[in-house]
Amino acid sequence: MGSGARWGPLFGARAEVWADTWEGAEGWGTRVYEHVLQSADVGPGTTVLDCGCGAGRFVRLAAERGADVAGIDAAAELVEIAAQRSPQADLRVGDFEALPWPDGSFDVVTGFSTFQFADDHGRALAEARRVSRGGLWVVIPTRLADSGIPQVFAPLMALFPPQTLPTLKESGMFALSAPGKLEEVLATARMSARSDATIEATAGFPDAQAAVRAFLSAGTTALATRHSGQAAVEKALHHALGPFLDDLGRVLLPGWFRVVEAS
Repeated sequence: MGSGARWGPLFGARAEVWADTWEGAEGWGTRVYEHVLQSADVGPGTTVLDCGCGAGRFVRLAAERGADVAGIDAAAELVEIAAQRSPQADLRVGDFEALPWPDGSFDVVTGFSTFQFADDHGRALAEARRVSRGGLWVVIPTRLADSGIPQVFAPLMALFPPQTLPTLKESGMFALSAPGKLEEVLATARMSARSDATIEATAGFPDAQAAVRAFLSAGTTALATRHSGQAAVEKALHHALGPFLDDLGRVLLPGWFRVVEAS
């Protein structure tokens, strides 16, 4: 399964927490999802595939607009939740580097903070283009120095297995965020950007403990937990989240995401 064999169990281990937090009402994706749904003119009869669909929040939003929806994720536990949310959807467990659909199956194909986790980014994007007869929407984190999520993760790096750090630069959250990197990978897949927007998207949590639970549910954090223990990771997270607490004790993590329509 390529990268899916590695990331699937990590993201699936705390699937319910992930679904309630990162894919909840105040999760990071809401404004980005809405931007893509509107820009891609998703509506009745539109066929949509979400690569790395997770717990299916975007799939459900597309279905609510009348689209015929499908999704794929490496974490079986997340796909199960997505199926509960959208029982009419064609949802599959698999690797988005080898999509199980014929050429030109969908009007719209999306990947929300997904394609950077591939072992072979160019292959993943080429597969997405293969099954699309319309637009391919690629969403990646940007403006990392200003964003809350990378700042929270930064002090965790010392808690990861040292041998995984080089791998995370190639297959991980920020693997496509360096200037020019996405353009380079799109070129290898014989694609280029048709449109390019930056969307501000703040993730919110009612308190620090809720934010810690959310970060512990991320597949990347699971690597640190396995290596250094949950207590050490929780301590580091509480310290890193401090600057993002507001006067009411809520955690607000500013973020920016680059939304590229490619063809």
